[in-house]
Amino acid sequence: MGVGRVHRLIRLITLLQSERAWSVRELAEQLGVSRRTLFRDLNVLEMAGVPYYHEPNRGYRIARSFFLPPVNLTVTETLGLMLLTKQALAQRGRPMADAALSAVVKLLSTVPEPMRSACADLMEPVSIRLSAQVADEAEARHHQTFQRCIDEGRVCKMTYKSPVEAQSATLLVKPLALHFSSRAWYVFARTDQHKDVRLFKLVRIEQLEPTDRLFTPPKRFDPAAWIGQAWQLIPEGRCHHVELEFSPRVATNVMEVRWHPTQKQNRLPDGRCHMSFDVDGLNEITWWICGYADQVLVLKPTALRERVRQMHEAAAKQARSSKTGIPF
Repeated sequence: MGVGRVHRLIRLITLLQSERAWSVRELAEQLGVSRRTLFRDLNVLEMAGVPYYHEPNRGYRIARSFFLPPVNLTVTETLGLMLLTKQALAQRGRPMADAALSAVVKLLSTVPEPMRSACADLMEPVSIRLSAQVADEAEARHHQTFQRCIDEGRVCKMTYKSPVEAQSATLLVKPLALHFSSRAWYVFARTDQHKDVRLFKLVRIEQLEPTDRLFTPPKRFDPAAWIGQAWQLIPEGRCHHVELEFSPRVATNVMEVRWHPTQKQNRLPDGRCHMSFDVDGLNEITWWICGYADQVLVLKPTALRERVRQMHEAAAKQARSSKTGIPF
């Protein structure tokens, strides 16, 4: 269940616990959803044992005797929430970050004193600085739209600017799942133009709007199964056994990170690092290898070693052809 739907269900419970009954139309307007989605949410409450009922000619409400159970947080859980608060603060403006921050603050408000102040003092020396992030307000808007359309099984009209195409394309897409990787959010979707599932980066979407057209989504779409053994996001349909050798200068740094699920590594007596992967496709891993410049040697496969050699030679040629060393 997505975070957006969890927040909506909590909002629905809050409305039903108020001093009045609510009609279907009023609840749908308050939550900003369709009648179909509202009845689906009410069904979730019923399965969870939330005792709501319908008063004839009045509407829906929850029995006054029903209250959400109190949250009793341990010290470790409180510290964990405070750490999440710092992470959310560092990502203000990203999809769901503000909502997550609000939810965490509400949970922390239930922690009694003096434990809350003591935990805050423990977290004071802790700081978080995230890696480079996408800076685009549209990403959050598109994320919210896709969440709603995935939940309702609704087709979207999308104008998308691919980095490899000269012009933007307008597509009708059936969104299946949202996925975060590295620095940005993506959506898995089917389109009327393509039979297979495609992956779209949210910040590349120029326009996005829901349509009145509905579709029946698969019972379960698994992003991990789609990605498979790709280095990061895009499988290419052929698996390669990759073997690399890193210099002592960067060996420790490289070995500290789990770059891929198939990663195997060992430290050589002279300080070098031997590392291997079984990767679907070579394009993504080629760029990663080139980031280590002359500190890495490609042992296998030959095709990958040749790609890396060509990219280094092209970079050196560009540098030599520019008086400033900058190719553009």
